[in-house]
Amino acid sequence: MENSRIILCIPGPWKDKSEIVEAIARKSEGYILAGNHLSKLVEPSNFFEVEIYDYDEYLAEAFEIAGNGTFSKPQLNQIENHSLAIYLIAEGGSIDKVAKVVEAAYALLEAGGFGVKIESSGIASTGEKWRSLCGNINDEVSLFNAFVTIIEETDFYYTCGMHCFGLSDVITFKNQVSTEYAQDLMRIFCLYNLVERPKLVDSSTFSIDEHNPSFILKHTKCRHFSESHPFHNKYGIWALVKKDV
Repeated sequence: MENSRIILCIPGPWKDKSEIVEAIARKSEGYILAGNHLSKLVEPSNFFEVEIYDYDEYLAEAFEIAGNGTFSKPQLNQIENHSLAIYLIAEGGSIDKVAKVVEAAYALLEAGGFGVKIESSGIASTGEKWRSLCGNINDEVSLFNAFVTIIEETDFYYTCGMHCFGLSDVITFKNQVSTEYAQDLMRIFCLYNLVERPKLVDSSTFSIDEHNPSFILKHTKCRHFSESHPFHNKYGIWALVKKDV
């Protein structure tokens, strides 16, 4: 199975590609943009695909929604006035690969970018928040918080973004858990998978601790999104089904 792709959007003030190339060369501390690939001079074999798009009138609104209230009005106005948007496309599949794309996006912020939107999970971060993330690049929890979100539907909750790390997402059901408990349960389960990388199989059980309910694991395909959608998880989804007492 091929690894999943991570797609990030970084809007900025650049007027054309030549201006982007120059800004990256001058300000990114070692990255260069050659053709459609971004790479670091000391790691030329480690490169990222780049696509450049013209002004998008809906981009500021998309950042506002994905940022969940973290963008100020001046920051949104800045994005609203962007000239171009760089889409950074990278191979996911591990913590190390996620960390490398975080650093590459940071380079684009240093070259003038206004913020980062993770197209693979629908989360947007201000430039300041992304720079803070780079300062915690070896912290799995920080990377998880930046890349994974929890989405609520009518009858269930599910995570989105674990495919960036090469792992399955998780789903829980409203008739079995409260909203607050679902948040804690799914977060702890995902971090357990991310940090410990356990060998999980159908019918395994999981519990936050000995004082909390147990859940039976059932693995299924990702059916929330089509295979072509950036949110689609090719590694599937773990359903947590509350075990009868």
